[in-house]
Amino acid sequence: TPQPFWLQRDSEKAASLAPCTILAAMTAETEVEEGLQAEVEGEEEPEVKPRAKGKAKGKGKAKGKGKAKGKAKAKGKAKAAAEEAEAEEGEEEADEPKPKAKAKGKALSVKAQVAFDLNTAGDIDEVVEGARAKVAEIDASISQVESERKELEKEVEEAKKTLQQASTRVEEVNNKEAVALEKLKAAHAAKSAAADQTEDARKAKAETAKTLAVLELEVNGKQKVVEFEAEKKAAQEAQEAAKKALEEAQLKQKEVEKAMKDAFKDAGEKASLAIKDAAAEEEKEKEGVKEKIASEKQARKVAMAGIVEIEKALAVREKERMQRLREAAGLGGRGGGRGGRGRGRGGASPKRLVDASAEPQPTPSKAARLDID
Repeated sequence: TPQPFWLQRDSEKAASLAPCTILAAMTAETEVEEGLQAEVEGEEEPEVKPRAKGKAKGKGKAKGKGKAKGKAKAKGKAKAAAEEAEAEEGEEEADEPKPKAKAKGKALSVKAQVAFDLNTAGDIDEVVEGARAKVAEIDASISQVESERKELEKEVEEAKKTLQQASTRVEEVNNKEAVALEKLKAAHAAKSAAADQTEDARKAKAETAKTLAVLELEVNGKQKVVEFEAEKKAAQEAQEAAKKALEEAQLKQKEVEKAMKDAFKDAGEKASLAIKDAAAEEEKEKEGVKEKIASEKQARKVAMAGIVEIEKALAVREKERMQRLREAAGLGGRGGGRGGRGRGRGGASPKRLVDASAEPQPTPSKAARLDID
């Protein structure tokens, strides 16, 4: 598992600081011997100002603000250990005498330069012990940083597991949402289909209602025609009966007149009286026949008036039926649109057919009056 960058940086800093301190302790004795040999030779060396505070190689600069608490703790411990080592070295340098520098023409070796920088004129063992103590402190800091790093890694793993679980839950929720969305789309589609079917059923119901109304009108019209034919037949029969009764009365009148003539010839006054009585009775019978004929005529008039009214109603209903048939066929109103103008060539219009079928026929009463006259 890769380490966080702040742990790598602090570890590298501590590792770079420890070798420098050990190197300074190990080479201090050799550098002191070389310095003593240079003094024996009597070479003049310029005085070099001691450093106020010795710094170990590999020390990094402190960086910016706003780090995490774990970062600041590890970095602060490493930095505090380095500062303590530098403070002790500075105190030792201040207590020790200043070594003489070599001549300008001769350059110092690496070991001599390290000894000069550290100014280790005192006891080397103390310096080594101090360095080892610093190294132990740094190792302890590194161990603490490692433990904190492991804890952070553990927290990171737990956070990853939590994130994975949350991702799984989110994916499940997304899948459920997708399924719910598909179900919603299917429900909307089914609702639209049901609405279309309902609209089709409503239109079919309206068409069926129109057809049923037309059929009812036709049935009613046929029933009225049958009733009219029956009434017409009854009126004709009554007319025939009245005509026959009139003929019988006329024949009887002729017979009576002939009998009167014969009676006047053959009989005397008695016969004349009898004839008069017979004539009176005949007159009564004639009056009865006339009254009967008048009542029959009145009945025929009433019947014919009812028949005329029925014929008019049938004509009106036939016109309405034809109008509804035209509306059901999509012909429209009076003019029938553009299609209505071209009927002249193809045949008679439905209106003319209706008018022709609705023409009044000669009523039985008129025919009877003609026959009687």
